[in-house]
Amino acid sequence: MTGPGGRPDEPRPWLVDPLTGQPLEPEAEQTGPLPVVRDAVPPRRRFRLMPTLGVLGLVLVLAVGTTATYQAKTAAPRPSSQDLVLPDPVMPTRIAPVIAGWQPVLSDDHPLVFDVPPDWTIEEPDVAVGYETPSGDLVTLQGVARFRRDFCPGPELSARAMAGFTTIDEGEVGGIAQAAEETTLRWAEAAYGSIGGGRSPKTEIGVSGPVTVFEGGAIATAVTTTVVPTAEGPCSAPSVSITAIALPLRALPGSGRYHVLLVLADQEIPDAVARDVVLKMGGSIRRE
Repeated sequence: MTGPGGRPDEPRPWLVDPLTGQPLEPEAEQTGPLPVVRDAVPPRRRFRLMPTLGVLGLVLVLAVGTTATYQAKTAAPRPSSQDLVLPDPVMPTRIAPVIAGWQPVLSDDHPLVFDVPPDWTIEEPDVAVGYETPSGDLVTLQGVARFRRDFCPGPELSARAMAGFTTIDEGEVGGIAQAAEETTLRWAEAAYGSIGGGRSPKTEIGVSGPVTVFEGGAIATAVTTTVVPTAEGPCSAPSVSITAIALPLRALPGSGRYHVLLVLADQEIPDAVARDVVLKMGGSIRRE
């Protein structure tokens, strides 16, 4: 595959539906009973993809050479009679954190919230960050927060850590632990593999463990994979930890997907985000 500028296999930014991970057309296991939550597309959602370095070492922005924010330009659908009489849904004006002193992070495309420490920067709820794998698959995060954003003097949107929600289809994996593990590996390949060289990053998968979520209402599964990137950036770290906290299917019944909180964090640097902080973030997951 030839990318922009004639460079082979170069990742590129996409305009995608953050809910499904599909490119936009030009037009267009828990401990107690949990109530059904609709996993639906919110009305009038803005589709945006922010190509960004994320954790420094993510190769997309380095390859593309841009820090612009892209917004899908789709024709507005003709209003129906229902559109003319039904009001917009009433959204909460404020959601309080469950961890004192932390900040809640929301996504327009996941009915979930999680908290991050006060020194993290939170993106708008409709921002989706995406990377393309060497095989052409797209991985995206929604409900994005970053630690030490813009720390590197070169790339405009650098960060030492990034967190957000992603999904993986139920039929692609054999259970919740594999869902968490496979999610970390996909992101390792997409974000830290070589550009056009066909080399995969070195990865070491850790042991899975439980995380209590929904304020004690369910048990998620966390897996952390340590990654050594194949290429070095101007401010890159020697290694990166990718932690996936996968929610049980019954937490969001009927969606056919595992919802996953993914946290990518530079390691072997001063002030690296520790695993216990990541797991604390995971423990704050609840419904919006």
